[in-house]
Amino acid sequence: MPLGRLFIKVFLWFWFTVLALFGIFLASRLGTRLVPATDVIASFAPRVADEAAHSYESGGSQEFEQFARGLAGKSGLELYLIDGYGKDVLSRAIPSDSLSIVRAARTDGRILSRYGLRSHSSSYKFTSPSGRPYVLLVRAPLQLGKILDTTAGGGLPLLGVGLLMVTFFCFWLTHHIVAPIQGIQSAARKVAAGDLRVRAPVEISKRHDELAALAADFDAMVERMSAFVRSQKDLLRTVSHELRSPLTRLIMSLALLRNQPALESEELLRRMERDVERVDTLMGQLLTLSRLETGLSSDERESVDLSQLIQEVVADGDFEARSCGKSVRVQAEGGIVIEEADQQALRSACENIIRNAIRFTAPGSEVEVTLKTENLKTENMSPSSQAVLSVRDYGPGVPGELLQQIFQPFFRIKEASGNPRENNGTGLGLAIALEAIRQHRGTIIASNANPIGLEVKIMLPTCYS
Repeated sequence: MPLGRLFIKVFLWFWFTVLALFGIFLASRLGTRLVPATDVIASFAPRVADEAAHSYESGGSQEFEQFARGLAGKSGLELYLIDGYGKDVLSRAIPSDSLSIVRAARTDGRILSRYGLRSHSSSYKFTSPSGRPYVLLVRAPLQLGKILDTTAGGGLPLLGVGLLMVTFFCFWLTHHIVAPIQGIQSAARKVAAGDLRVRAPVEISKRHDELAALAADFDAMVERMSAFVRSQKDLLRTVSHELRSPLTRLIMSLALLRNQPALESEELLRRMERDVERVDTLMGQLLTLSRLETGLSSDERESVDLSQLIQEVVADGDFEARSCGKSVRVQAEGGIVIEEADQQALRSACENIIRNAIRFTAPGSEVEVTLKTENLKTENMSPSSQAVLSVRDYGPGVPGELLQQIFQPFFRIKEASGNPRENNGTGLGLAIALEAIRQHRGTIIASNANPIGLEVKIMLPTCYS
């Protein structure tokens, strides 16, 4: 695994943190404190002090020296008996790191204990049976001092083993954190190079932590990108196919037009006009869909009276429907306003859905359009409302397994013979409606009506919290 800057930073942070914690632990052990009365030292300190004073007062300094030597044995303890003048009875210099605890010895019989870097000292102030005041000082060198004092003996190897274990632990922990990030980074570079089949390493997803969630999000992102690229390729292929047919007809019509008299060219001109209109409509809807997919600008947002907008769209649709023996009926609540909406996008969505219903409803029938509001509870349990627009026709409906696909660009339902259902549209109307509603944080669903027909329902929040 390459050692990047992040790996080195994390490793050093862990390593210095462990050393700092060790230093804090040592610092917390240093200083002077009272020994609890329940401690073992507190139980035998008075007895040792009495025996030390008795040996000195009865046999002098030689007797006390033998007593101290016998009590310490091979443990390395140093025993000092300090008289009322602050002098050791053996005329030894009191160690500098123990002077403070001797001077602070308490008169209430409590034992003071002090931990230093090189020694552990305890002082006990008492009065002998003869009435003389003494301070008993017990001093023990620490193992840390021995480690620091040793050269190539047993101390430095022990310290080296400890540092090696800390280093190994920090290295393993850093690798455990950084290695998945490098795995995802490697996969991201392959995706940037154009390989959309790459996914995050499988072992990362087995961690069950935030890095596993990051890997899952990365895979979902790549999958969405792959689907988007596929859809763009399909869209380009379909657009080229949709444009090729009318353009080919135009070229053929122009060739025929050159060889026919002016009086006989009227039918060719009408056909050319229809093809030009089809191309113009197709390009206009492609531009609308592209604008919606790139997102709506906040400058285009305003409060839109949805009730009035639906009334206008239905009036235009009914006028067009009556020319082919159909009609559109509307039942809408008044005063339904959508805040921060794009009026052009909403109008385009409603027009496409209503015109699609007019196109497929049976002759002599009517398209039913209803608009109302519904109350709902949001995540924070505060009441809110949404506008519900329903458009129902009386046409042949859609096979159940294709209800979700009708919102895809250029999707057309085929008859049992395999030919596309008779439709003069471009196949982009419902795709535009879906994208426009999604940009307004709404939802759109299609379902077959009973007994016949198709119902498209739109739910739009009236305001954004």
